[in-house]
Amino acid sequence: MHEVMQLPLVTIIIPTFNRRQWISICLDSIKAQTYPHIETLVIDDGSTDGTVAWLKSQPDYSFARVHEQPKNGGASVARNDGIRLARGELIVFIDSDDALLPNHIETAVNVLRDHPNTGLFCCDSTINDSNGEILFGGRTWHQIQSELRNHPVQTGFRNLSNIFEFSHIFPGFTLPKAVFDNVGYFDQSILPMDDYDLMLRVAGAGYGVYYYNQPLALRREHTGQCSGVANSVDTCSKQMRALLAALQRNPELWKASSTIKRRLASAKMELALSRIVAGERARGFGTLLQAVATDPAQLFRVAHLGRRRLRRLVASA
Repeated sequence: MHEVMQLPLVTIIIPTFNRRQWISICLDSIKAQTYPHIETLVIDDGSTDGTVAWLKSQPDYSFARVHEQPKNGGASVARNDGIRLARGELIVFIDSDDALLPNHIETAVNVLRDHPNTGLFCCDSTINDSNGEILFGGRTWHQIQSELRNHPVQTGFRNLSNIFEFSHIFPGFTLPKAVFDNVGYFDQSILPMDDYDLMLRVAGAGYGVYYYNQPLALRREHTGQCSGVANSVDTCSKQMRALLAALQRNPELWKASSTIKRRLASAKMELALSRIVAGERARGFGTLLQAVATDPAQLFRVAHLGRRRLRRLVASA
């Protein structure tokens, strides 16, 4: 017991809204963690499917502290309220339709212990569907995105310029609570790119961002997500906002002007394609022309993507 108490308390924040069918899987993954010193907070964002009553009736999940929001405010607002309620020195984020692998928290704590200036730990995710079936033949999110964007990534620290070029998936983000005092909290107005925006702010403030190139989380794809093909125009628009805000905060990024222009052109192309797929052809082709004017190579990039891979790209911008 003495050894356990010397470990930093880790608070896991789980925002949820009408995810009763999956939240037990998420909580089971927390019970299975190899790290022993954990606080679990479920922030219910006004669920109407009986999530709260069900959780309170389940002795197996009595370890989770349930906080009910006064009204539905969105996932970022729920996460922010969870941060304020958290007693832990470290904060882990996992959505209620996703799950953590058993060694996630132990791995993150070890990285943060060994590298004290680390402001954010992130990892890869395996992707499953609404029924729990593994998708894409078991290929992970980063494997797919690295191929689509021709941008391989490895375990280790990534600086602001690296992150500007290539983002990381959200499940399992782990940060010292003190970091939020310096960089601010999640921005609901930029959801679902609030995680990317936060990552850019953490790196831009001089913290280390450590990426672990192994899948330590499971990400579920289903029709109720904020991201995905159905919402790709909004997602790609928010991505542009996050990138432009980073350039305003950290103008030194422009020192690598060719890289920055290429990244902006790529983001514009993704926005253009999402608009075209959504039927907004005039706006889509207008944005496409802007992307090509900035970086003509974007045309070759699109030409080499098949239809299925193209839809995958705009869905996960």
